[in-house]
Amino acid sequence: VLLLSAAAFGRLIACKKALELALLVRCYLRSHQSPAQDTVRMMMPAALRVAALCASAHALQMTGRRRCLHGLGGAALMKTLAPRRAGAEAAPTPDELKKLTLGYQRMQTLLKDWQKITGGSCGNAQLSKEKAQVVATNGGALCDASPLVIQEYIGYKSINDPLYRSEKLMVRAAPLLKNPDDLDQYLEAVNLWGQKIQMSSLNAYTSAWGEANPNGSKAQVAAYMQEAKFDVEESADLLKRILVMLGLPLTA
Repeated sequence: VLLLSAAAFGRLIACKKALELALLVRCYLRSHQSPAQDTVRMMMPAALRVAALCASAHALQMTGRRRCLHGLGGAALMKTLAPRRAGAEAAPTPDELKKLTLGYQRMQTLLKDWQKITGGSCGNAQLSKEKAQVVATNGGALCDASPLVIQEYIGYKSINDPLYRSEKLMVRAAPLLKNPDDLDQYLEAVNLWGQKIQMSSLNAYTSAWGEANPNGSKAQVAAYMQEAKFDVEESADLLKRILVMLGLPLTA
């Protein structure tokens, strides 16, 4: 009924650009519908056909996602689905959007006080030159780092973290862009954001178990911590871009 074979659907999901489009279409389909429920059911196959066609390399090279949608009647689709269904997942509320700003502030705090926050119980301790040389040579350390704390600042620790499931929140916020023409850039930033914070969390976790792994050492822990920091820095830059495109403040 959906007019897509399993193989075709697999290819669609495998294509990153098509996945971004599919997320957008799904967001609209879940958040909006015409007054008649049957209308939505009839429009869904059309939406999937649009996503499938735009997934081809030729379509992605010849036109942007927005132009592809408009060229295939996407504008009419969105207009038809504009009235929101009662109880459906809607655009984020101001309080939800504030979480993105708060999350950005927390990431800035993490980067500013990186050593203090991730350095364990003696994160503020300063090594003498002699002891620093011992650490560099032997892989030892006076204090054990606490890399998993990084996850608290990027939404991977608790449902109470401001950035918990932030990527889904960002997708829902797509209709709120200050400039609708920024949609391609916005979705690309959201996609990269999801990748970067996932890598930050992974490197933090790997760093936490660095010494326990075969051939593990303090040096490996530090290396993974540094990689995590690079990812957090890039994630913070992406989040800033997203906030600007949504017209949200950088400070609460």
